[in-house]
Amino acid sequence: MPDAGNRYRTMQEVVYETIKERLLTRQYQPGQRLNTGDLSAELGVSRMPVREALHRLEAATGLIRLIPHKGAVVRESSTEDLRDVFRIRVVLEGLSARLACAGIGDAELDQMEELNRKMQRLSKDNDEDDFEQLNLQFHSLIWNGTKSLRLIAMVRSLYDASRSYRYASITLPGRLDEIAREHTQILRALRKRDAALAEKTVSKHYESTLAWLVRELAESGPR
Repeated sequence: MPDAGNRYRTMQEVVYETIKERLLTRQYQPGQRLNTGDLSAELGVSRMPVREALHRLEAATGLIRLIPHKGAVVRESSTEDLRDVFRIRVVLEGLSARLACAGIGDAELDQMEELNRKMQRLSKDNDEDDFEQLNLQFHSLIWNGTKSLRLIAMVRSLYDASRSYRYASITLPGRLDEIAREHTQILRALRKRDAALAEKTVSKHYESTLAWLVRELAESGPR
């Protein structure tokens, strides 16, 4: 007979991932209130796993804010929050690349090469959703190459926190092609097993992404 505790943890994870995916794909709009009762009824669960998912989303991703007497509200994009997320990412992603030089294998580098080729082909068609999935797989191979469970958890959390911004980034004319070129430079550094160069190249990649996003936010305003 299945363990009740395991069933509850599985349900918690499903609720968390469902709400997170809706936030990341902007099915919930900035400033929108997320009502615990409505979500529990919609997802067919009690209020408890929904409350736990919302608390976890605030702590782990910053995609929502829990406001006293109001509940969960979808966080709005802001240049300040964007810079905060990417300042941390620049450091941790650079560290990931440095550590991955020693831990990543040739088979993983070949896989990254193939993923980047697919991204280059997709960029011609501006297929943002497929590009996002390939991009996640590309960077996950670097993270996993660190062999550091704590670091992997931290960069994955920051990846989620910045994913809604990245959807805006990859729709900007020319950005998809530029990302593919930056990925090629990252691969060259990793193949050389040059830890300092890999760290510098990856850090520049995220600094470039930040620059594109800051310009886009300045033109379009907070969302």
